[in-house]
Amino acid sequence: MPRFNLFYLQGPHLLGTKIVLNPERSNYLCRALRLNIGDEINIFDGSGKLFTATIRQANARATEVEITAEEHPADNRAYSLSIAIGLIKGSAMDRALQQATELGVSKILLIQAERSNVPLKADRLENKRNHWERIISASCEQCGQLYLPKLIGPLTLDEAISQMDNGMVFSPSGASFPTHMPAANRTAFIGPEGGWSDSELELFQQNQIPAYKLGATILRAETMPAVVLGLIQQAQGWQ
Repeated sequence: MPRFNLFYLQGPHLLGTKIVLNPERSNYLCRALRLNIGDEINIFDGSGKLFTATIRQANARATEVEITAEEHPADNRAYSLSIAIGLIKGSAMDRALQQATELGVSKILLIQAERSNVPLKADRLENKRNHWERIISASCEQCGQLYLPKLIGPLTLDEAISQMDNGMVFSPSGASFPTHMPAANRTAFIGPEGGWSDSELELFQQNQIPAYKLGATILRAETMPAVVLGLIQQAQGWQ
């Protein structure tokens, strides 16, 4: 069932707890949604829990809500899907993470691939991770996803391979993607804008990771997560 006015707030949350929302959230509730005292919103904590919160003070800079009910939606996920994606520049990375979240990804492994060309110093990396986590949580709010995907990395390709479940990689030299697959935890490896290097492709072969192609089509790196996850979901029956 679609959930409206759904907001991510890091937990834990207890019945009766009062929370003062930040100015951005408060302004959106009071001015964009025109909600007022007594109105209700839905809150999730990223772990699958869903709460009802009632507005107690409606202020465009500091709205206060109280947790008044807790639901326990059934976890219908028969498997978890992960993507391991080479870092790509700017807003393209935002779109890749957004679409992966909407298509039900459970874990996102960031890879500093040979052709990523996205050098990140420690201080800038922290800011980037915070930004990407906001993109992910906003996507969960949009599509009603109650489980916040885990964002891990950046990692080397070796490190990502060590964390994979039933890995697969996408390359123009791969085989045709199967139309049917048994439901299982899977990790899809998606290269950066320049694709995988020869040494990286060799590493996939050494680890016996099957390679697949999308016909003669070469997609942008930012488009691949949505297409790949959609293909896997369809092949596994959207369970």
